[in-house]
Amino acid sequence: MFYIRYFLRNVALALGLLAKGEWRRVGLALYARIYVGVHWVLFPLCRPFIRRECGPVRDAVLKVETKHPVAFDSPDHAVPHGTKYNNSTNRKFVLLMHEHFRRRSGRGGLAMMDLGCSGGQLVADFAALGWIAVGLEGSDYSLKQRRANWARLANRNLFTCDIAKPFKVLRDGERLECDLITAWEVLEHIHRDGLEPLFANIRSHLTEGGLFIASTSSSPSVVDGVELHQTRMSNSQWRAWVESHCADLEPVDLGLKTYQYVRFDFGEQSFLVYRKRSAPGGRAE
Repeated sequence: MFYIRYFLRNVALALGLLAKGEWRRVGLALYARIYVGVHWVLFPLCRPFIRRECGPVRDAVLKVETKHPVAFDSPDHAVPHGTKYNNSTNRKFVLLMHEHFRRRSGRGGLAMMDLGCSGGQLVADFAALGWIAVGLEGSDYSLKQRRANWARLANRNLFTCDIAKPFKVLRDGERLECDLITAWEVLEHIHRDGLEPLFANIRSHLTEGGLFIASTSSSPSVVDGVELHQTRMSNSQWRAWVESHCADLEPVDLGLKTYQYVRFDFGEQSFLVYRKRSAPGGRAE
């Protein structure tokens, strides 16, 4: 029933935009869906060649240390709408990131972390290419329901954790250093008081030269009478906040198209793309 309502809501939105003369936006949205769908099909065909190029990958034992395994303070725990329905990925994004880091580092054993991972499909896709991949979700709904990829990857690659409280992801007993950390439609769900602890977690798990990529939204999101977007800022406000609180993160332009990100909205194209600087002496801060 949800998916029928979702489809009808999107049809109504498209008709409303067409009535306002926003043909280009509707056309781009349709193109984006086709683009993402095509790469969903191509991905399994590319995977064997990529895995062969990378060579054998040693299995890693992942573990999350936290005193806050569930984000009980978050409205998303009370109304687990996102984790209940979302299982987002963009396999073209996965391929682009793999190529970016392989070209840059020339090594295997790449690692990524997806914050607010919902059904965990993005994590599963990176793992399919041989990455060490971990997803953290504040709600325990998908874990309890064994939904989507949680049935197979729970407590192996997918873990529950309040990302706005201190945590540590361990790989074979050592802190996991990630080449890529992502957060898709997550930051606006974090209360402003939790932003500094969240970014401290991100920076402590991001290796030198690693990328943090996120989408944001400044619009409200009310579900069952509960406002889920606790911090709504424009893209410029988010950039100002990051650049005033995270001196070791520098903005970069990867040249990605809007539809090559995992979550996107042609009405508000708000993305954050940062690289962790090298500290003096070649060590990360």
